[in-house]
Amino acid sequence: CKASGVGARLLTNQIPIHPMVRGSFGDDSIKLALSGGEDYELLFTAQGEVIDKVREAVPCPVTVIGEIVAEPEMVKVIDERGNEVKLEKEGWEHFAGRD
Repeated sequence: CKASGVGARLLTNQIPIHPMVRGSFGDDSIKLALSGGEDYELLFTAQGEVIDKVREAVPCPVTVIGEIVAEPEMVKVIDERGNEVKLEKEGWEHFAGRD
């Protein structure tokens, strides 16, 4: 977002999380999905008509989890009730410590 001068709004109820994970971790499942380090989904941005073409072309589910917004560097996570979810900045640096 920073390099493009845009922001993003992510919708927690759209993020694909296995029902067993939701059942076991409840609200913490969102935190795990966003920063747990086990990334098994491909993330991309595209306009609506491109998303439709991708859905037709690939044999796996394509899920819209949010939208790009014109507010530079603003990234908000919104829950199913429309409330902003405050998350600590976490993540995994796969190449940290390497020369």
